[in-house]
Amino acid sequence: MKALLLILLVSTQAFAIPEANYNETFRNEVIPHFHFFHGDSFRNKQGMNLRYYSLTHPEFKKTLIIMPGRTEPAVKYAEVAYDLKDLRMNVFILDIQGQGESDRLAKDPQKGYVRYFNDYIVDLKQFIHEVVIPQTRGTEYSILSHSMGAAISAKYISVYRNHQIKKLILNAPMFELNTTPYKEWIARLYSQALVLGGKGFDYAPGRGPYKPSEDTFEKNDVTHSKVRFELNKNIFLDRPELIVAGPTARWVRESLITTKSAKNWGKSIKIPMMVFQAELDQVVHMPRQAQFCDNAPQCEIHLFKGSFHEILMEKDLIRDGAIAKIKKFLSK
Repeated sequence: MKALLLILLVSTQAFAIPEANYNETFRNEVIPHFHFFHGDSFRNKQGMNLRYYSLTHPEFKKTLIIMPGRTEPAVKYAEVAYDLKDLRMNVFILDIQGQGESDRLAKDPQKGYVRYFNDYIVDLKQFIHEVVIPQTRGTEYSILSHSMGAAISAKYISVYRNHQIKKLILNAPMFELNTTPYKEWIARLYSQALVLGGKGFDYAPGRGPYKPSEDTFEKNDVTHSKVRFELNKNIFLDRPELIVAGPTARWVRESLITTKSAKNWGKSIKIPMMVFQAELDQVVHMPRQAQFCDNAPQCEIHLFKGSFHEILMEKDLIRDGAIAKIKKFLSK
């Protein structure tokens, strides 16, 4: 089995799978590859069971930790894992607390909730030291992260300065939320008032439960790829227990308080980093991403023109460029 797995991992095409015949390719190549991933869980400091998927091989000398964005289950990154398999890296994908197959604190499982943003940081620290490293000891570690997962990863490295992490990729990092129609500081005070008023578990103003009928490609603001949009929507339709809908007032407050200082995190991160920016991002704003990178000793920033927020789920013209940059960066 290990010999077969190694053959499957190294016999790959040079680029990401194309949108042409996407569903067939996904079914025949991506899904069989993801079936080799092992699903497991660990209990975090809060007593929550957090789910993760991993694929390891004793001959691999590098390890990649993937941190999804808000609402994203680990299984959404099956295609990304497939695209990177020729790098011969162990791969771990974490279901962040409150989403995916991990435990949730809100009684309504659709509500995006966290008690403190620092809980995410503590979870990542525990995941790396108690799960990832014991299974892959002696390898070189890197993190690939998106949006909220990127904010968690950057904050973690900034605070703990884990010298075992050698490279960091931040894809459309959530350093500055789009709080329209409010200015960020007003949204911060508003969400704080809601939490102090006992409304922390309520949906943030203007947000609510997931409604499949309203989740259409034409209305979406995260990708221009219809086939990838539909596949990711089908994950929720097929497995409604994975749905995370709008954020709660508490999540908004915690995120806005934490990311207020994100531009300064780069000062204490000494490892090589790449920051990917989406030109047409409507989920997060870009200025703080650039300030973060300017403050870091080893940071390169890449703007993906015409891209919505989910660069790694975008149309081929955009996504192929991102995957190529990731491969080159991690291969060094």
